[in-house]
Amino acid sequence: MNTEPTRLSSRYATVAAVGALTLGALTLSGCSVLQDQVHHQVTRHADTRADLGSPPAWMPEDATDISSSTGTAAKGDDAAPTTVVFTSEQGVDSAGCATVPRKSAPVMTIEGAPDVYAAKTVVRCGDWSLVGDGRQWVAWTPNTGDGGS
Repeated sequence: MNTEPTRLSSRYATVAAVGALTLGALTLSGCSVLQDQVHHQVTRHADTRADLGSPPAWMPEDATDISSSTGTAAKGDDAAPTTVVFTSEQGVDSAGCATVPRKSAPVMTIEGAPDVYAAKTVVRCGDWSLVGDGRQWVAWTPNTGDGGS
């Protein structure tokens, strides 16, 4: 008795099942995972500053609804482009920061961010530039050109 066709069909069925499960997992995990892979970025969200492992010093204590997007195309590069959008009543503590003419803009975009291009100046805190529009803030790095970076 020849069982070879049964083994082959079983292998094809297994491969098809694994493919279907993978596709299903991508579908169930939401569009952001697929979008992150396609656009070479990692997108994260935190409800409050306290939910972040190590928030940047410039981020206000009352920061909420924090979204970040970091580029992944330059693997191993500590200067990967990153954009952070958050809400704050306090605003950014500019101690140790400087207000300078805006020359840069975020590489990564996040829906709902203030219009960076409307800003004439930014708050520059080291490698980060920040622009606020009322309670909403956007921060980005690299900020080449904003005050000598």
